[in-house]
Amino acid sequence: MPTMNPHKTALRVFALSFALFSAALYAQEFTERDFPSQPLGHGVYELAYDHGQKTLFAASAPSFAKDKTDGLVFRLAADSLKIDQRITTQRRTFAVALDEANHLLYLGNSLEGSLTLLDTRTNNVIKTLQLSDDSDPNKKAHVREVVLDKLHQRLYVSGIGAKDKGLLWVVDTQKQALEKTLEKLEPVGFAVDEAGNNVYVVNGKGELITLDGATLQLLSRVKVDPAEPKHYFLNIALNTAAGVGYIADTNTPDVLVVKLDSGELVQRIPTPNSIAVLYNAARDEVYVTHRNARQISIIDASSYRLKHTIKTTAMPNSLALSADTSTLYASVKQDEKETKADYVLKIDLSKF
Repeated sequence: MPTMNPHKTALRVFALSFALFSAALYAQEFTERDFPSQPLGHGVYELAYDHGQKTLFAASAPSFAKDKTDGLVFRLAADSLKIDQRITTQRRTFAVALDEANHLLYLGNSLEGSLTLLDTRTNNVIKTLQLSDDSDPNKKAHVREVVLDKLHQRLYVSGIGAKDKGLLWVVDTQKQALEKTLEKLEPVGFAVDEAGNNVYVVNGKGELITLDGATLQLLSRVKVDPAEPKHYFLNIALNTAAGVGYIADTNTPDVLVVKLDSGELVQRIPTPNSIAVLYNAARDEVYVTHRNARQISIIDASSYRLKHTIKTTAMPNSLALSADTSTLYASVKQDEKETKADYVLKIDLSKF
């Protein structure tokens, strides 16, 4: 085994320490008090921005009591965060995906393993689509994430099952019916590259899975960082121009940057463990929520440098971006024992 040069090793350590110190000095810290917010209630989860109606939708599950199964969807004025309407659903709502062109909001009912379809013009529920089959242990799962593929008129839904029996439900959005169920992928989060005709899946085993967007055939399955067994990938955001994806990991620190064509790990961006990740191509920035650290990170996508942080008093969860890419919205959750309401932040990106 070759011996290490102590002098060179010390120089490398010094250089790395100096780089991190310089980045920390450059990054400006904000707090949520620098931005408007709107308290909503308990159990607020994912967000969707409707450009045509200048509306922000927020899905919530107000209670986990067995006899209180109603969900609540908030319609907020996107500019002021004023609550325009509270829409009650029969099932608790968590994940969201908006088909703005067809005026449909898909709401994941996690505990029931189903989807609620909401007409965004009338605010009426038009259908509930049951995906999980609770009579069959192999087909029973909770809905986790919902992602729209407009090109192929599909909705991808991750089902978290017991003992790694995760399912990928594929819904035909024209027929509003289950098209196919894929097994053995254990999917957690998705991102769709319509131009490249690929679907990227991340899971709790630290894998990046690539599916053909047209045929749904498995193209590749790669362990991104096999030396770290604790990875639990939650979400992925795509920068297709650079050919990379940004992966949020709920178990381990750092946002991982991976090559989409090979799954090769190319960079670790030093951050706390993370929940949501979103890429803004217009500003070439990555936004990440860190639930446990109570922080939102704004990262330069070209240099992987942390540009700014926003400190929150509660736990930031989900993100949504306005159509003009100038406003970032974040849902922020309270601790389960806290009596204060969950809330939404409106972050003016021109401040950065």
